[in-house]
Amino acid sequence: MNNASSTAAFSALLDLPADTLITLDRLDLRGWGQTLVFGGTAGDAAFELRCDARWRSYAYDDAVVTTLVSFAAGRDQHRSPLQMLTEHFGLTLFYGSLTLKRLS
Repeated sequence: MNNASSTAAFSALLDLPADTLITLDRLDLRGWGQTLVFGGTAGDAAFELRCDARWRSYAYDDAVVTTLVSFAAGRDQHRSPLQMLTEHFGLTLFYGSLTLKRLS
């Protein structure tokens, strides 16, 4: 698929030419994963794309820290998902590889 034709709709939303090179350099999770914020550039213009995500969130406060309630690592190479439940959100995630590293 031609990159210009596959990104033309994105460029059009930014009022830029269809063949504009678009790069993503940031992804932030906000509100315990309820909002995804992508950052990048389209040609010389910086942009930010926000998307509401539908995860199994069941609490809607602004807690700075949340407690892990349940964790299952799943299996790598996208065979079975990681499942994590906290007091503020639940996450199911398929992954290629997973690393858990103790920092202190």
